[in-house]
Amino acid sequence: MMAKSTSRWLNYTVRGVGILILAITFSVLVAKRVSDGPVTAMIPGAELRAGTLVADADVDWLTVLQGGGTCVNGACAPMKPVELQLVEPPTSRYVGIMVHEGELYVPCDLGFMWGRFEGGQRWILHLIYVFKRWHQDAVRDGRVVLRIDGKRYEGLAVRVTDSELLVALRAQLEDMARQWVAPNPLAPPPHEGPNDIWFFRIDPR
Repeated sequence: MMAKSTSRWLNYTVRGVGILILAITFSVLVAKRVSDGPVTAMIPGAELRAGTLVADADVDWLTVLQGGGTCVNGACAPMKPVELQLVEPPTSRYVGIMVHEGELYVPCDLGFMWGRFEGGQRWILHLIYVFKRWHQDAVRDGRVVLRIDGKRYEGLAVRVTDSELLVALRAQLEDMARQWVAPNPLAPPPHEGPNDIWFFRIDPR
């Protein structure tokens, strides 16, 4: 009798957990489809709908970013999150940004930075990395929309392949991390993968 009661309780528990997981998954999928921008820092969202669309193709990015954040020698740390939307597929997520020689770049960290952090920060960033695909989508179709401080800017994401520029961008990003992100001295880059990083220059379109 006791065995049957225990088996029935386990059966109900498994069913309940399964229903809860399905409900959470369904809620996340609905939120991703109807949201105006990313759902959370870890969960992408839908198109960026709200915000004035800036028609000016010649944007002074340092001026834009200094209005809502802090810039030192071209390295900028916005006070408000920056949202990046791909046109195809129409998904959005939070990203970091940086200005180098007047041009705007979006880094996509594939272990070069988060592989040097420790504890919970590293675990969360590694989890985001596991599901990260937007950089591959951006290579196929570079049309993007950025939302900064409530304004939307259309652009074209072009992956950087020039070796000298990549060295300069990596060095600048490390300086930014030392100033604003890393709580401890920044460790050297990891020797084993994942340890890559991509950069996309945002051109007008």
